[in-house]
Amino acid sequence: MNKQILLVDDDTDILTAFERNLKRKFEIVTASSGYEGIEKIKEYSAFAVIVSDYNMPKMNGIEFLSVVRQISPDSVRVMLTGFADLETTIDSVNKGNVFRFITKPVNADSLISVLNDCLSQYQLITAEHELLEKTLKGSIKILIDILSFTSPVVFSQSSRHRKLAKKIAENLQLKKIWEVEIAALFSEIGIITIPSEIVDKKIRGEQLNADEDKIYQTSALNGKNLLKHIPRLEDVANAIGLKDKNYKEYINSHDVIDESDYPVTSRILKVVIDFDSYLEKGQNELDALKNLKLTPEKYEPGILDALERIVTGIKTERLIRFIPFKNLRISMILADDIKDDKGNILLKGGYEITDVLLLRLINASKVRTILEPIKIYD
Repeated sequence: MNKQILLVDDDTDILTAFERNLKRKFEIVTASSGYEGIEKIKEYSAFAVIVSDYNMPKMNGIEFLSVVRQISPDSVRVMLTGFADLETTIDSVNKGNVFRFITKPVNADSLISVLNDCLSQYQLITAEHELLEKTLKGSIKILIDILSFTSPVVFSQSSRHRKLAKKIAENLQLKKIWEVEIAALFSEIGIITIPSEIVDKKIRGEQLNADEDKIYQTSALNGKNLLKHIPRLEDVANAIGLKDKNYKEYINSHDVIDESDYPVTSRILKVVIDFDSYLEKGQNELDALKNLKLTPEKYEPGILDALERIVTGIKTERLIRFIPFKNLRISMILADDIKDDKGNILLKGGYEITDVLLLRLINASKVRTILEPIKIYD
């Protein structure tokens, strides 16, 4: 259990007294100013509780805890002050998101009681984060398995979308790159709700009739509905539901881009998916980029510029490595089909190996002979 507590007060006598009374029950670190407190947070990185005096020079307690809220959001924050007017209390709660407000003087027993309450609160926060993380990872894994099993071709496309979308997000220096990656990976998750004959026809590049196209166009909304109830994927779901929006049409009807109405992730997906569709038709990166530029009204210019920066730096030739089947691992990308000794294709080249696909291949190897070596991209 994390019992690290940071005490910040410009009165060194008070800090010494606190440390003497608390060190047997908690791991105490002290700082004599807000600036020193920030340095301690950077040094130790995992304080369960941070207690700050209000009346300090240069940076008062509210200002300090407001910074703490940004750099150590899980730490439980406590304000300690010699006076408690209403305005100070309100500012402490609103700006510093303070959990407890203590007035001086405070005896050791009362302070210990408050700190124990804070540690319990910290445990709740970290337990919730852990639960959310496990739920998120588990949900993502199940969806990846479903997509890779029901439509390996679409999963292979989505894997390519993820890699390129990540590069664009990094090029644009976005903060939540993981959201862009997940959205790209599940950009076609709605396909699992579409009849396989329509999906296969679309993959082969055949023209869909009006009814088939109407059904196929529901895949984005279906994908959104599949993801929107998963914790922390609400924004990802929204972005997938809006990935087919036309940039120019939106701009013409809005003065300012509303992220909830037209997220940057959606704008990235639009570019990535259309770019990849040209690659699927056999075009190289430069030609695919030129085709996107022929219809610039569909795409955000800044994202097209980012794609161009990436494309002009991409090496079109990829190194190929030959490995025995037993060395095949998750996340490897096939450079050629995997076949058995009778010429049957077990998995086509270009697929990224997932745990489900690898398990299917291992099971297949028990009843048939798989031709070796396996060709993968290095």
